[in-house]
Order: sequence, then structure tokens, then C-alpha cells
Amino acid sequence: MFRAQCALGLLARVAGLALSGLLATTGGTADAFAEFALLRPAKDSTLVEDPSGALANGSGEAIFSGRINSTSRSIRRALLAFDVATAIPPGSTVTGVRLWLNLSATSTGPVSVRLHRVLTDWGEGTSSSGSGGGAPAVLGDSTWLHRVYNDLFWMHPGGDFDSMPRGDAIVDQAGLYAWESTPELVADVQSWLDHPESVFGWMLLGDETRPQTVKRFDSRETPEEANRPLLEVVFVPPCSPDPVGPGTWRRQCAGLAGETPGDRVSARGSAGVELVFTDWVLPCANRFLADLGLPELDACSALLSSPPPTCEDRAATKLVVLVLNVCAGRLQTSCPVESAEDGCNATNVGDLLREISILINAADCRRAAGCGGSPDL
Repeated sequence: MFRAQCALGLLARVAGLALSGLLATTGGTADAFAEFALLRPAKDSTLVEDPSGALANGSGEAIFSGRINSTSRSIRRALLAFDVATAIPPGSTVTGVRLWLNLSATSTGPVSVRLHRVLTDWGEGTSSSGSGGGAPAVLGDSTWLHRVYNDLFWMHPGGDFDSMPRGDAIVDQAGLYAWESTPELVADVQSWLDHPESVFGWMLLGDETRPQTVKRFDSRETPEEANRPLLEVVFVPPCSPDPVGPGTWRRQCAGLAGETPGDRVSARGSAGVELVFTDWVLPCANRFLADLGLPELDACSALLSSPPPTCEDRAATKLVVLVLNVCAGRLQTSCPVESAEDGCNATNVGDLLREISILINAADCRRAAGCGGSPDL
């Protein structure tokens, strides 16, 4: 999966098929080519039931949800929060959300673990407990009584959260589990993007009706990076085009081929990161073309075809230039395109990519080469 090629927490631009089941691929929408971000938690913690609020687990290698095998003080509630606004451009529309957690230990069978939206801010201190029993609370911890130890309190012991679940998953034996996208989860992440000051995250509630139902999930502090919590967010970015034309991309490809020095393309990333042509833009474009149903089409080969260009060359060049600009963050799939007079129907870049690729596969290069006017190219 292409996910491995992108840096966590940075904007990842790729065709929708690379996200398998998460993206909605309804025909005729830019969402089929939506962009996505991968985020690790900004903080996580476990609330340990204790009437004095003296126990916590802010920096342990695991978070816990459910009840341990005890007749009292047995409830555990996990907290997770993600800094959405650092990874997604402001003004974007969130269309899909999926949370991944790795279950590292359990003493019971299948249990429903629900996500609830937390209603106020909380702290992550340096206390650490790997067994779920909790450790002495330190300043900055969240506890059963304190949202920030030792002077800020929850309104209700055990945390302040919306009683309506935002999503749930059936968690059984050790392994990776996903909380799939729901309208409520999408609304939460959209709200956190639009109002970063309200990012209080989710609480994981397990089975609290009987003892020995606790589930142990790896936290953001676990040494195994692959097992840390991960949030996938699919979104449609606002249109802010700054594309470059085929000449720039030809020079870049020619530089790779040793023909002429290639100019460094400034590819815009969501966190001010410059995405380098050889390391990101070109691999992204070739994977994008494969996901569009054109695995045999290589971006640089299409741009460096020998003159005079054929009808097929012109169609391939048009598609490749669009894809390279999308992968470089210089063109968004939500951007509108001019309507064409030859029967093409695309009204935005996402639909235009789909339509051109379909026409190329149908050997209709004339329509593909003239289909839709792309912005500022």
C-alpha cells in the first residue's frame, strides 16, 4: 500500500484506490481522488478509577479500556487526542475517518469498545504503568478526578464526555483493530480542524458492567512505532492552485535521465515541507496513474516522448502534467475546470483525471487531449 511512502502527520496526496475501503468512490465526485493525512496522537492517557484521584497513567506504553479483575476501583478509560490542524489545510472538507489501535493484551473474549467525544481539555503527565494498575499521579496528569492534576477537575468523576458513541468496534484477541468512519467521527474531526482550540479527543469505553473485561492497547509511547495509534483522515482540500506547465516537468525528467540539468520543483506540503521530485512527486505520480487504470504509463517517459507528438502523446502528457501537479500539492482535485465543447463532462480536477484516463483506455486520444480546460496550465 502506498501509505508506507508518506511521512506520518504530513499531507499525503494519492489516488483514492490506495486507501482501499475508506474512500467513497461514487462516480462523478472529486472524493474518489481525495487526499488523506495520517496522524499519531498528540497525547494519550488512561483514567484509573480511584476515589482520591491519586493514580494515573499518562506516559505508559499502553492505554486501557474496560474493567480489571477487581471488585472495586476497577474501571479504566483511555483518552486519545489528535492535532488535526497541523496535518490538514484549513478550509478542507473532511469526508472519511478511520482510527487504528493495536490490542497487545486481553483476558477476555469479544467486547464492544466505543469512542465518545471528550468535552473538555485534559493533561498527559509523566506517570507510567504497564499493567493497568496505575502509578502515582504527577503534575499534569489526567486522573479519575482531575483533568489536569492537581488543580483542574472534571465536572464528573471518570471524565466529561458525550454519552452518545461516535463509533465502535468489536475487539477480541490481540491484533490490529479499526474504528471505521461514521458521520459522527467525521463531524468530530471536521470540528477539530475548524476549531483547533476544541481538540479534546475521544474516550474509549469498554465493557464496564462486569470484571475482567479490560483491553490493553499500545499507546503513542510504545517502542514499536508500527503499533502506535493511527488516525486516517480523508478530505477534500480547498482549491488554491499554483500549477506549473509541462516544460517544467520535462526539464525535471530530463535531469533524471542525464540529458539536461533538472530544475528543483518546489512542491508544497501541508506543514511547509518541500516534497522532492525524485523522492515523492514522481513515485506518487506513477502510482496515481496505476490507480487510474494506466499502470503502463510512466510519467517521465510520456513527457520525454520523441517529437513530433502523436495524438496519444498529447493525451498522455495532459494527464501526466495534471497528476504531477496534484502530487506536488500545486493543484487540488477540488479545483474547477472549464467545460469543454467536445462532450466531456468534468467540472473539477478530480473528475477530469477520471475522464481523461477512461478516454485513454478507450483509445479516444483526441477527446482525451482536448477534454476540459485545466486551471492556469
